[in-house]
Amino acid sequence: MAQMIPEAIPSKASQGEKLLFDALARLPEEYLVWYEPTIERLLPDFIVLGPAFGLLILEVKGWYAGNIELASHDFFQIRRQNSGRTKIESCANPLKQGHSYFGSVADKMKNFPLLCQQAGNYQGKLAFPIGVGALMSNITVAQSQEHALYPVLEQPAVAYRDELLSWPALPTNELIARLKSMFKADFTFPALIADQISTIKGLLHPVTVVREVPAIASSLPPEATEPVPAHATRLLSLDLEQERLARTMRSGHRVISGVAGSGKTLILMARAKALANNLEQQRILILCFNITLASHLRSVLHNDSRNPQYQDAIEVINFHSWAKSLLKRLPSPKSFKTEEAYNQRLGEKVLIALQKLPDEQRWDAVLVDEAHTFDKNWFPCCVSALKDAEEGDLLIVSDRNQGLYKRREFSWKSVGVKAQGRSKKLAQNYRNTQEILSAAWDVLTPSKAKADSAFLAVEPSAALRHGPMPTLRIARSKWAATEQALAQLQALCTRGYSLSDIAIVYKYKSQQEAAGFQLLLEQMEEQRMQPYWITADATAKRTYDSQRPGVRVVTALSSLGLEFKVVLLLWVEQFWGCHDKDAAKAEGDRRQLYVAMTRAQDELHLLASGQTRIVQELKESGNFLLL
Repeated sequence: MAQMIPEAIPSKASQGEKLLFDALARLPEEYLVWYEPTIERLLPDFIVLGPAFGLLILEVKGWYAGNIELASHDFFQIRRQNSGRTKIESCANPLKQGHSYFGSVADKMKNFPLLCQQAGNYQGKLAFPIGVGALMSNITVAQSQEHALYPVLEQPAVAYRDELLSWPALPTNELIARLKSMFKADFTFPALIADQISTIKGLLHPVTVVREVPAIASSLPPEATEPVPAHATRLLSLDLEQERLARTMRSGHRVISGVAGSGKTLILMARAKALANNLEQQRILILCFNITLASHLRSVLHNDSRNPQYQDAIEVINFHSWAKSLLKRLPSPKSFKTEEAYNQRLGEKVLIALQKLPDEQRWDAVLVDEAHTFDKNWFPCCVSALKDAEEGDLLIVSDRNQGLYKRREFSWKSVGVKAQGRSKKLAQNYRNTQEILSAAWDVLTPSKAKADSAFLAVEPSAALRHGPMPTLRIARSKWAATEQALAQLQALCTRGYSLSDIAIVYKYKSQQEAAGFQLLLEQMEEQRMQPYWITADATAKRTYDSQRPGVRVVTALSSLGLEFKVVLLLWVEQFWGCHDKDAAKAEGDRRQLYVAMTRAQDELHLLASGQTRIVQELKESGNFLLL
C-alpha cells in the first residue's frame, strides 16, 4: 500500500477524489501520495512520487459535460446553479492548471544539483520525469466527444469517468503503466534514493523542511557517473508520521506528548510555517521557557531566506520576555517566599494584561514548546492571548521525562485548555542511536504520572538507528578531564565533523572549575575550534545564532530543545545529586542528566573526574565503553 498523506481522505472531498484516493492507495509502499498539498499557496489535488516512477501531478474535476459553456486549451466556462440563479464561472483548463504547478516545482528543483543530470546532452535538466494528468470524474469519453471537449482534454493525459471507475480494481502494474502514460516526456533514470526524495519533499512542502545541509557522496544513486558537486545541498525533511501529524492539524487546542528526539519541536515549527503560509495574514506566537531555545528557534525561522514571510508572521520569545513586553516590568522574585508563588503571581498579572488587549494585538495561533517547563498558571495566559480562545490554534508540546523544574500536577481542563480528544503521544525516538538512548533511559527514573496529570510520562520505543557505544573517561582531576575533552575534540575534527555539530555540555561552572574551563576555551581558540559559549551570560543566550560556526559550549539546562551530532558531557560528577537523599532533588538531577545525554544524535562521550556515586553507577551500567 502506498504511503498516503493524509492517511484518510477528508469527508469534504468530492466523490471523484475519493475514488482516485482509493485507487492510488493500492500503489506499492515505496510510493508517496499527497492529497491537496500546498505548492506556492496553490492546491493541486494529488501528487504521486515513486523512486522509479517520477513525479505526477493530478487534477480531478467533477464538472458535467452539459454545464460546460466554453472549452479551450487555456480555460473553461462552467455554468453553475445556486439558489435558483445561474452563474458562469471561468476555470483554467485542468491540464494547464497542472502545468502551472509543474513549472513552479521544476524551477525550484533545478536549483538542486542532486535532482539534476550532471553530464551529457541533458546536463542541468531534471534527473527524473515530471508529468501532469487530469481526471474528469463525471464525464465519459463519449460525452467529451459529443460536446467537443476531447480536442482540449485528450487521452492519455486525461482519464474519463468510464475508465476511472475501473481503477480501484485494476492490477497494480497496469495502474502504474496507465499513470506513466500521462507523462508527456518519460525516460528511464536511476531510482531516486533517500536524500533525493527528502529534498523533493522539502521543495514540494517547505513546511516539512528541517534544515538544508551539504550533500554527501551517498546522496546520489550508486549508478551516478559524476561525483556530487562541491556546492550541492540536500533538504532534510520530516519523516512520514511527523508530516502526517503536522499537515492534518486543524484549528483548536491540541497537546502532543513525546519523548526526547521524537520530533515534537519539528512538528511545532512545521505547524507555525503552515500557518504563516496561509493566504490570510496570521499572527503566530511561539512561546518557550528556555531563553536559548527561543533564540535557536527564532534564528532558524527568521534566517530562512527562502521564506521571508516567517520573520513577519512568527514571533518567537521565552515566557518571561513575553511577560515583560506586556507588563513593562516584571515582579521582583525577592518579594516571594517560593518560586511557585512567584510564578503564580506572574501568571495572574500577565492574564490581567492580556484581557485588556484589543483583538488586533492578540494572536491567531499560540504554540508552546517544552511546555513541561511552564507553571500551570501560565497556560490560561496562552489561551487568553488568542483572538479566538475557543477555536484558535493552540498547540502544546511536552515531555514529562525532561521536566527540569518542580511543577505542580494539574489537568488541562483546569487551566482552560480544551484538548480532550485532541492529544497525541509520540514514543518513537528519531534523534538518538539505540546505544545513546539505552544509556540515557537507564539513568532516568520516570515518575508515575497521576491520571489527571497534564504531562504524561511516555516511555521511548527503540531508536531507529545504531551507532558507536557511548564512552566514559574517568580522569584523575578536573584538569585532566579538560585535557581529555580537548583531545577528543581534536579527534572528532580529524574525523570530519563540522565544528557546529559538536557540543560541550556541563552542569555548572563554579570557582573550582573556572580555571580549567578558561584554559579549555583558550586552547580551543588556539586550535581554531571557535568555541561558541552559548551560556556565557544572559546576552549570549538571548542572541544565540544557530548558523554561527564553532563548537557549542552550553549548560545542561540550556541545552533543552537543542541537538548535536556529538556531545561531550564534561565533569559528569557534577550530577552527584542523582543520589541525593531528597527524592525530588535526585529525580531533578537524573532528568537533567537524561536531557544532556539525549542531545547527542550520533556520538556521546562522558568525561568525569573522581569516583562519585553517579560516576560509579554509569561505570557499572554496561552502557559505556570505558577508556
